[in-house]
Amino acid sequence: MLAAWARNAGRLAKRPTAAAAACPVTASRSMSSAHGPRPLPALPKLVEELAPTTMAPIELAKSMHPAFYIDTDYVHAERERIFGTQWFAAAHTSELSDPGDVKVIDVGGTSIVLTCDKNRKINAFYNVCRHRGARVCSSSTKGCKQLVCPYHWWAYRLDGSLKSTPPAATPKERKDQLGLQRVPGVDTFAGMVFLNQMPNPPPLADTLGDLPQKLMRYDLDHLEFSGVKDYEIKGDWKLIAENFVDFYHINAVHPELAKFSRVDDHQPYQGNGQYVGFVTTPLTDSGGPGDSYNFNAFERLHGVEAAAALFFQIFPNVSVTIYPHSVYTLMTFPTQEPGKTRERLSLLMAPGAKLQADPMDLYKEKCGKLMDFVVNINDEDVEAIENLQVGLHNARARGLCGEFLPKYDWPVHRFQNMVLSGLHGEPLRQDIMPKLSSAFEQKVLSM
Repeated sequence: MLAAWARNAGRLAKRPTAAAAACPVTASRSMSSAHGPRPLPALPKLVEELAPTTMAPIELAKSMHPAFYIDTDYVHAERERIFGTQWFAAAHTSELSDPGDVKVIDVGGTSIVLTCDKNRKINAFYNVCRHRGARVCSSSTKGCKQLVCPYHWWAYRLDGSLKSTPPAATPKERKDQLGLQRVPGVDTFAGMVFLNQMPNPPPLADTLGDLPQKLMRYDLDHLEFSGVKDYEIKGDWKLIAENFVDFYHINAVHPELAKFSRVDDHQPYQGNGQYVGFVTTPLTDSGGPGDSYNFNAFERLHGVEAAAALFFQIFPNVSVTIYPHSVYTLMTFPTQEPGKTRERLSLLMAPGAKLQADPMDLYKEKCGKLMDFVVNINDEDVEAIENLQVGLHNARARGLCGEFLPKYDWPVHRFQNMVLSGLHGEPLRQDIMPKLSSAFEQKVLSM
């Protein structure tokens, strides 16, 4: 493997400068607009200069340079290239399950409206009125009959078609051409809605690799929404993802979680696909709200799955924790300001999680305590992430890069390489990824 990397190192080092590389990438990878594909921003020269130190086998690699988290020009280009060309998580299907459900998300300077129309189809549109370009929707809602622009009252149906332009009477043939602009790619997986802004994007399944097979016994399309909390985090979106896959910090940051999900009980659960995956096995009942006896588990789990927690970072922006009885997710959306991220934590319960003997008020109390548990974990993480963001400014001034400990840091190394490959519209380079244990997967397959 090291020899293979050495053969590729020269190719990486000899890549053209950002200005030269921008032309072929722009020609083949561009975001859609009302007038067709539009060019992606060129990558700063630092990408070409600094990326090879991370795009190496973990034994030789260094963590991504601090510039990748704080430099304004890079952060803008990254946001457009990653979220403008890749499938990304936008919402839970349970938030868009009834006609009239509307959800607004903002990714950098791009605002998107998701709707559930009268046929229960999930749609995604750019939040731009076709008249003068005003923002149509300012917030998520339920029971919505139509989308009305507040500037001149142009009204759109939930399928995006233009309904009326009061007080003017617009001919039908013209209205047919003035619907809201659709986001090209809309798909669902594991109870989540994913979007892709590329014209004619590749199937979402191509990105997921073998992840659907790993989750086939978890009924993630029928989860019961239990709780949500929104965050405004003073940290780059990548740091949030890296923190999620970094189980090495549990003892230092999460004293209560460490009793339930111990550092040395983490094992890889990794296959092909644009994700990072590992498990905690076995989980340890510790008298906390996540203990196994508090809820019924997913019905179809194999033996080892019933005593394990699964962790998946689906590239780029959703962190998924799957306990035997519940799921919580972290969806992150970069803002227009470098080092600032919006995050939504959602807790969802497995179908039939309520114990038959529990009255509903006791079940809700248990769910509330579980929500408090995961929120406390996330609050601890937010503090650590914001401290790291501050530290990276200091490290940037001194040109310092972080180091990898292969036993613990392989998930961070994998995620960072997905970022660097994704900037060029390329999949993760498997030739520089370490060979990982498949012990847990073999136990699952043997059941």
